[in-house]
Amino acid sequence: MILIICNIFGTIHPFVMKKILEVDIQSDGVQMILIQLVALYVGIHVGYAFLKNVRNIQINKLMAKVVRDIRETLFDKVLTFKMRTFEKYNSAQLYTRLTDDINQLGTMFMGALNVVVNNVIYLIFMVIMMFFANISLAWIGLATICSIGLSTKKFTKLLGNYTQKFMKKRDEENKRFSEFFNRNKLTYLYQLQERNIKEVNYLLDKELQARKGYILLQSFTYWTLTLLEALGIYAVLYYALNINVSISIGSIYLILFYIKECRGPLNEICNQLEEIQNCMVSYQRIAEVLKEKNPENLSSGEEVETVKGDIEFQNVWMKYEKETVLENVSFLIKEGSKVTIAGRTGAGKSTLVNVLMKMYDIQSGKILIGNKDIHKIATKSLRNNISYISQNPYIFADTLRNNIRLGNQNITDEQIMNLVQEIGVNPLLEKLPQGLDTTIKANEMSYGELQIIAFIRAILHQANIYIFDEPTSNIDLKTENMIQKIIDHISKTSTVLIIAHRKSTIASSDKIIYLKNGKVDRIVNKEKNSELL
Repeated sequence: MILIICNIFGTIHPFVMKKILEVDIQSDGVQMILIQLVALYVGIHVGYAFLKNVRNIQINKLMAKVVRDIRETLFDKVLTFKMRTFEKYNSAQLYTRLTDDINQLGTMFMGALNVVVNNVIYLIFMVIMMFFANISLAWIGLATICSIGLSTKKFTKLLGNYTQKFMKKRDEENKRFSEFFNRNKLTYLYQLQERNIKEVNYLLDKELQARKGYILLQSFTYWTLTLLEALGIYAVLYYALNINVSISIGSIYLILFYIKECRGPLNEICNQLEEIQNCMVSYQRIAEVLKEKNPENLSSGEEVETVKGDIEFQNVWMKYEKETVLENVSFLIKEGSKVTIAGRTGAGKSTLVNVLMKMYDIQSGKILIGNKDIHKIATKSLRNNISYISQNPYIFADTLRNNIRLGNQNITDEQIMNLVQEIGVNPLLEKLPQGLDTTIKANEMSYGELQIIAFIRAILHQANIYIFDEPTSNIDLKTENMIQKIIDHISKTSTVLIIAHRKSTIASSDKIIYLKNGKVDRIVNKEKNSELL
């Protein structure tokens, strides 16, 4: 409504000028008529300026909320992805969607779209006013606007093709940048700087070529539209001065003003085409993420407060796409035991614990915990009873306290300090200048220290099942012994599964399950000192 009212004010003031030009200066009371018309003309301009300010404020507030809602919706959508969905996108792609692409939409809503919609309404009102002035001249003006509009549509399509080209190039650049930065140690170690620079420069040159083609086409667009406008003005003057000379000077002025004025909005629309095309590509990429189906449903299934008991795999099959990763896997883990999952890289160890945590669905078979099929248990309930520590511990740039709590305010400082004393990792806290209030920076701590923090977190969250993925793979012997003591502490009250290669870890387990090519190769039961093939 504000846009409509504002554009009415913007298009009516030339009509007042038309009336001023058509005033008979020899008539009685001409002075008062002119004063009234001039006052009306000034009043319209003042009102127009005020409404433009109101329009800009309201539209910017509205569009800022729209952008915020899109960002929230997209982020929430990503957090509902299943693990298989994440495999469709690399981290650079998702990061681009959540940042650059949403910023592009913000540019469209706050700038390009606002300009285009406002100018389209303005053009419609100007065409209406031209028909009020003179129908014959209005048709000439309308033909001029339509010819410019059709040309604009054609050039927009061509410009869009170029836009898609360099947006794809930019995606490739982001992917390469992410790879280089994540593997910077490898780059320096093997002296790959020169090769990487050449590769990036090649991608940048490709994008530059696409942009040059875009710039040339955009320049041709401007001159074509200017020529069409000039032809329209010539046609109006020729008709008014040679075919129908009875048309008033005010009507001629009004038509010429609107044709000339149309050039401004059309130029602005053309200038926004690049942004609109970029935003449409960004919108399509965001829409692709939002259209992802089969989100992870954490609440589907039976809500169970405690999930505990024997863990049993019964003829479990698991595939990634067409590749079989787990094949007819069966074994039993007694409650409260410490079991090691061993095998070469690619044997299926990580996949085995992933399906136990319902990160991936199995194709056939059953996984039971306490004689309950985990696929009938709500995922949230299951994961509330499992604590997982990865090979690379997840540490946030936050205080030690918040890294341990992870939002669980029921964990007190006293509990943290008592546990630190109990498992004998006092030197870690003594080293931190502000104790639990110290902000943890992963690059300033050793791998072993970060791993210990992850273990403290896992213990205090009191799970019934603990899963450790290579917990001692990259640490020194002293820290390994400390972590082994922590694992022994945990195994007193919970079931512990460890993915490991080290003999020290394997030797302390109650049972070792060896995997080979996705199958159970053999099972060594330490309690009975027997090996089950």
